[in-house]
Amino acid sequence: MSFSSWHLIILFLVLWIHLVEKCNSLSIDLIHHYSLKSPFYEPNLTYSDMIQRLLLSSRPKRIPFNNTLVDMKVIRPVLDCMDSTYLAEINLGTFSRQQPTYKVYHLLFDTGSEVMWLQCEDCAKPGNRCFQQSGVPYQNRRSTSYMPLPCDQHQLCIPGQCIRAHCSYNSVYDDGSYSGGILAYETLKFVSSHQQRGEMVRVVIGCGHRNKMVGFSKEAGILGMNWGARSFVNQVTGHSQRRFSYCLPPLTSNEFELASTILRFGSDAPRLTGLHRLRMWEHYGEPFYYVDLQDISINGRRLNIPSAYFTKTGPNKGGCIFDTGTRLTFISRSAYNILKQQMMQHLATADSSLRIGRSRGPLDLCYKRNPPFKGYNHLPTVTFNFAGGANLVLQRDIVFIVWDGNKGREIVCMGITPTNENDVSIIGAQSQANHVFVFNLPARSLYFGPRNCAQNP
Repeated sequence: MSFSSWHLIILFLVLWIHLVEKCNSLSIDLIHHYSLKSPFYEPNLTYSDMIQRLLLSSRPKRIPFNNTLVDMKVIRPVLDCMDSTYLAEINLGTFSRQQPTYKVYHLLFDTGSEVMWLQCEDCAKPGNRCFQQSGVPYQNRRSTSYMPLPCDQHQLCIPGQCIRAHCSYNSVYDDGSYSGGILAYETLKFVSSHQQRGEMVRVVIGCGHRNKMVGFSKEAGILGMNWGARSFVNQVTGHSQRRFSYCLPPLTSNEFELASTILRFGSDAPRLTGLHRLRMWEHYGEPFYYVDLQDISINGRRLNIPSAYFTKTGPNKGGCIFDTGTRLTFISRSAYNILKQQMMQHLATADSSLRIGRSRGPLDLCYKRNPPFKGYNHLPTVTFNFAGGANLVLQRDIVFIVWDGNKGREIVCMGITPTNENDVSIIGAQSQANHVFVFNLPARSLYFGPRNCAQNP
């Protein structure tokens, strides 16, 4: 074979691989609720205002474990903590008599939830219920691509759970929040800021008829991304290859208005070197991303917390998960008590200007400081030490939340707080900031490493 022929073959293979990679990728813009790009942006909102709203939310909560009609999310945040998490912008449906031919909605990006759902127009019918959202509920009856799943005739249906002739879903939360309705096929078009073309995908969504969300923040619903079969990542395997990645910018006082990033799937997820690797575990009826947390360190000094405090001991008990739908980080109370005691001892020596203060909402360990303010100076790092030597190092502006109080004082609170007794520990969105995370579900592996997430790696 001639030299030029070999060149043509190699060129063909390169182009073919490039096209395959393009077909096996997808990306979605993630926008913080209060960023300039958000439809909920408030130009007069200050950083202190945002913190005050955070204090009214961000509590984990559980769903009854033995309820077979429930989207089995054993622990999840109170949904009003969406003020402090990231939104996925989706373009939904097919509406032939308008331009563009889809409707735009914003869903909470949640690695701790399964069903991708949003509120639909039938919630306004007698006997149903709507919550307040930005814009109108989804007008599914006008979409030519909306197709309800026939009862018990699809693998994503729950046997015997139907509304008339259609498969249904029912997610119930213990604060009185819930969403229930029809499971249906619908078309989504994703247009990311770094792509020239959009991606069309066909997925099963939850179309909510009966909805109540306590303290909801105007988002339309949830983009579920856990192990479950109905999660978005497991429905778009042709694009995702069951791999996805993200890198969340921190919500510091000078950056929260610019907080946006990209959720990447498949070959679009970065293949980076030098990342830590964690084994992920899935437990029956609890499709969350469990990892093996062993200990916690302050400024690199191990606290020697018994690893049993992080061990999975039963349904809704013990273990540790990564969850972007939870704003703060919650660890088992036994482990937290040790962390709190050691942190108080450290700060008493490191900064004598700090005075212990009252708890602020879910933030348990708080201090106050008179002028001159020091911001994050003298505050330590915190490290989560995992099995196999992987360490998630949280810088001081990630560990602590610092803002100006209303009495001329600076408020300093640790953004790690206790669960109820020995419930599941949750590493929330705040503690994941400025790290890239790559989830490889077929390999049951989570890769992570420090990055400047403002650069969208």
